[in-house]
Amino acid sequence: MNNPLVSVIIPNYNHAQFLDERIQTVLNQTYQNFELIILDDKSTDCSLEVINKYKNDPHVTKIVVNEENSGSTFKQWHKGFELAKGDIVWIAESDDSCDTKLLEVLVQGYLESDAVLAFCKSCKYDVDGNRCCYFPHDKLVKSFSMTGHDFIKEHMIHGNIVANASSAIFNRQAALSVDRKYMSMQGEGDWLFWIELMQLGNVFFCKEELNYYRLFPLNTTKSLKYRGISQTEHKIVFDYLVNNGYIEHSNIWKERVRYLSFCIHERYESRAIKRKVLNAWDKNRLGRLYICAKNFAKFLLSVWDLF
Repeated sequence: MNNPLVSVIIPNYNHAQFLDERIQTVLNQTYQNFELIILDDKSTDCSLEVINKYKNDPHVTKIVVNEENSGSTFKQWHKGFELAKGDIVWIAESDDSCDTKLLEVLVQGYLESDAVLAFCKSCKYDVDGNRCCYFPHDKLVKSFSMTGHDFIKEHMIHGNIVANASSAIFNRQAALSVDRKYMSMQGEGDWLFWIELMQLGNVFFCKEELNYYRLFPLNTTKSLKYRGISQTEHKIVFDYLVNNGYIEHSNIWKERVRYLSFCIHERYESRAIKRKVLNAWDKNRLGRLYICAKNFAKFLLSVWDLF
């Protein structure tokens, strides 16, 4: 199949100011064999006014407006998977943008690599359109494909290298077969979803910056870290990686202590939340004792150097 149907899903909540740009960048793709499904999670801004402008576009097959807010972008993802008709899915987040050839390039790489997932390099922009920050995949300097199992081992252990869903296309049936645990998560659900998806086939990466991710000053990720949610959900992903053999037994302690050290120095909403996070990662407190002893040894050595 050289020209598969792609189901483009735009999950939206209160992004009226970016919706026109988002929808236009989808409709203007050089690859035109796609359907567009727009899902609104009961927005309170003027999103519906923007969405309804496109209801008669031949590409738009479904517009679904929730009667109540779902509270989860991942639940919206799954709803889109069930509504989709295409073999391939693209989640085009409502506040992001992209190059007009994103679909063309990724579909080609997806087909040639016999992939279950294909994604491209992204660049971050602030709300004023200024480029900022970097993505973890910036260390990937060339396009390539490999088995999903190898990709997980090499690139998904320490963090989610597919950092923005808008940069990826993937197999719909494979997505529907993934365990739904990710849907109950708030921040790291996409990381777990990608890992489970990658186990089902090959992964293709494109070095071209075709996806444009919009970064907000007070974004959800920062809020989730402040409330300790990201750190506790990271533990869920860590346990999954351990239980499925992606982290070697000899490295489990090292990786646990590495992230525990990060958690100790993170800022939290309260001491109670910090304690909850640390207990999730270090129930018997041996990790904290090890870190304290190591830091104390460094302190003694620094004092010794003074004499």
